[in-house]
Amino acid sequence: MEEPGATPQPYWGLLLEEPRSVVAALPEGRGPDSTPYGFPWELVICAAVVGFFAIPFFLWRSFRSVRSRLYAGRERKLAEALSGLIEEKCRLLEKFSLVQKEYEAYEVEPSLEDASSEKEATEAQSLEATCEKLNRFNSELQHDILCLEKELKEEKSKHSEQNELMADISKRVQSLEDESKSLKSQVAEAKMTLKRFQMNEERLKIAVQEALNENSQRQESQKQLLQEAEVWKEQVSELNKQKITCEDSKVHAEQVLNDKENHIETLTERLLQIKDWAAVLEEDITDDGNLELEMNSESEGGVKITLELLP
Repeated sequence: MEEPGATPQPYWGLLLEEPRSVVAALPEGRGPDSTPYGFPWELVICAAVVGFFAIPFFLWRSFRSVRSRLYAGRERKLAEALSGLIEEKCRLLEKFSLVQKEYEAYEVEPSLEDASSEKEATEAQSLEATCEKLNRFNSELQHDILCLEKELKEEKSKHSEQNELMADISKRVQSLEDESKSLKSQVAEAKMTLKRFQMNEERLKIAVQEALNENSQRQESQKQLLQEAEVWKEQVSELNKQKITCEDSKVHAEQVLNDKENHIETLTERLLQIKDWAAVLEEDITDDGNLELEMNSESEGGVKITLELLP
């Protein structure tokens, strides 16, 4: 007969080791907390593995419960058969004791008649044969009772082991249920976190779109500014050219002005000399008229030149 506690260990080993092996087999980019939103994939995988192994486990548990009920029914049947055999043994022992008493009573009365003694002898022989049969049947019953007692002890030991195993299984199932509840709560929290991340993602998309629009506007304004800068650069270059031209004209004008000032100074000196000469001429009235005319013409020419040089 199959032992009740022989099969659950591989299931428990698979149930506890399979999530770790599945998580370890993931690629490096899909490990725990490696998604863009930090979603805990290990919790989802553990929940899936627990759900995958929960159905066979509960089927196995129901099978074990049905089997334990069959064991209990078989124990009841064996107990009933054992009680019936014990009652039968008691009846046979009572009958054997009565027959033995009758046989002893027949042996104690030697003074009976020969015919009756022969009849009683035949009855005694038949009783002895019956006693032998009863003894053989009694020994067979004792052997059957011993076998049934041994089998009943084995069934009781198996039933006790099964009860211990069921208690252990119930504890483990309770721990798995607690772990499943904690995993469900963690999965719910992960879903809430995922929803928050999705909302944040939508906000980020909107912010990124606004930033892109603003960037495009800035690029357009930058292009316009560059175009305006080119225009200003051309204007500045033209102004620089005009400035250089003005500086050249200023230098030329300053040079002309210096020349005119020098000429004016020269003319002023000549005028002073002419004044001195006029004073001398006023004193000398008797000078030649031709000389006076030359001086007047010369002074008139100097005044005209002075007027032309003045701005």
